[in-house]
Amino acid sequence: MPTDHHSYERGPNSARVFIPRLLAIPWRSLIVIFVLALLMRAAWGMVRYIRAEDPTALEFPDEEQYWMMARSLRVGEGLKDELGFQATRMPLYPAVLSPFTVMPNGVLAAQALQWLVGALAAGLTAATAASLFNRRIGLIAGLLVACDPFLTFFSSLLLTETPFVAALVALWWTLSPMTRRDLNDGGIGRWIVVGLLSAVCVYLRESSLGLVLVAIGFLVVSRRLEWKTVVGAATALGIVVLALVPWAARNQSVTGDWCWLTHRAGISLYDGVGPQALGASDLGSVKQSDAVRGLDEVAWDRYFLEQSLAAIKSDPNRVLRLAGVKLTRIWNPFPNVEAYRSRAVRLISATWTIPTFALAVVGVMLLGANKNRGGLRTALFLLLPALYFSALHSLFVGSVRYRLAAIPMIEILAAFALALTIERIRPMKTGDRESAPD
Repeated sequence: MPTDHHSYERGPNSARVFIPRLLAIPWRSLIVIFVLALLMRAAWGMVRYIRAEDPTALEFPDEEQYWMMARSLRVGEGLKDELGFQATRMPLYPAVLSPFTVMPNGVLAAQALQWLVGALAAGLTAATAASLFNRRIGLIAGLLVACDPFLTFFSSLLLTETPFVAALVALWWTLSPMTRRDLNDGGIGRWIVVGLLSAVCVYLRESSLGLVLVAIGFLVVSRRLEWKTVVGAATALGIVVLALVPWAARNQSVTGDWCWLTHRAGISLYDGVGPQALGASDLGSVKQSDAVRGLDEVAWDRYFLEQSLAAIKSDPNRVLRLAGVKLTRIWNPFPNVEAYRSRAVRLISATWTIPTFALAVVGVMLLGANKNRGGLRTALFLLLPALYFSALHSLFVGSVRYRLAAIPMIEILAAFALALTIERIRPMKTGDRESAPD
């Protein structure tokens, strides 16, 4: 394994102690990646702003709901949605949007903040890839995320996708050194950061709780259940639980239910498996159905959950067929929304997505062939978000937006394959060759 981004020192008893640098990639490279990503996102955002008849108008229902909840929070009415419910979304994103709701151009200002966050995600991706592989692969991965058209597009929508991607990549960056079983890099300080970043992910999107558990469990198993790792993992999970206690207590006070996440699981599941489900989301008519009219949010959530489970039991084959439809929608190289399926958009989407996915597959294969040096473990670590969200949204509704959190890690795999391809076409000088992770 190359040591351009790692340093080793002899500790007590002559044990080799791993001392990771804060960043395994030069600051100048990170600045270039950040600026490029910011310019891409700002340029697209300004194009949308100039073209829009009403620049303050929001395009999608979820954007309108988040903005409504942010306004409600700003005026002291809690987190009320359009139905008056108080715990249907996690609170962090509406809280971030709240100050912008009183600004004259608050929507644009909030979008500008997201451009910055999206650009930060590109830099974090570069740092993660450099930590796992080397600087060259880090640079390529960062550039891929900086220029990704889907990540660029969603950065101008007031949805949780952009901040969640940044938080998840930060978590993966923090976890990445611990994928190397031979290295003593699982100190309690790092696990505390893991716990805090995990809590941020869950506070942005409740569905990430399962991914957090899977990722931490993966690290514990990959490090062969060593005691230090088990203690660190327990610490991280304890931080997540403690972080959720105030939210659960608030929900008990406001809704009468000790709800640790949200009262949205029922209707989200029903949207995916109910009798009306076709794979895409269609909550408008479901929310207004006579069966739930007049119910409080706890009963409302429970009703949809019961109906969802009944639908699964009554026709499991239909649910399996729908899973295929949803997976197709999630990994569609083209946008699913009809308004964004013009010939030019489909061409841009396919030109970017198909080669990226193909390179990622090659990257997995190359890493998998390097089993004795930890390649398969690294490949699985990078695939965890894609596998998790694919499994989750084969049950819930499918959409391109639900793969976005996995895209930076997929583009790290693509960068790995691309870097090795370039190396074989143009061999590097002796002594400058870099290889897969140990």
